[in-house]
Amino acid sequence: MNQATKIAIAVPAVFAALLITLFVVWKTNDEFFRQFRSFSVTVVNQSDYDLVSVETGILRSDAAGNAVQGGSKNTYGKTIKAGHEKVISPKLSLNGEGGIYLKYTDSRGQTVQKTVCSYTESASGYSTVTIRNDRVDVKENCR
Repeated sequence: MNQATKIAIAVPAVFAALLITLFVVWKTNDEFFRQFRSFSVTVVNQSDYDLVSVETGILRSDAAGNAVQGGSKNTYGKTIKAGHEKVISPKLSLNGEGGIYLKYTDSRGQTVQKTVCSYTESASGYSTVTIRNDRVDVKENCR
């Protein structure tokens, strides 16, 4: 086997091994890479009630330093049933810095708003919102 044949066999094999390695690293470290993607929120509905409306949007600071809703918002149009979870990837735009809120209404008509990303400059990263009957827990990893 001459030198050119060895190279012709080795280059694709090394390239394939590199691609497989990159794929394995990406799949086994999904949480690490997820923080650099566009913002997404996982809604875990552990309450006894269906969520009939879920809205995400941008929070800004007003002149007095209070958090107020900004211009960009997105409404998820499907019901999230009690005991289910859903990953929502809202299309939000942000110029400068701000935060992200999630507002939901359950089947009783109760509306709750929570900050799901307290600070972001690029609306990237992710949060997990666990909704229970008596409280809402937020775990955020925003950028």
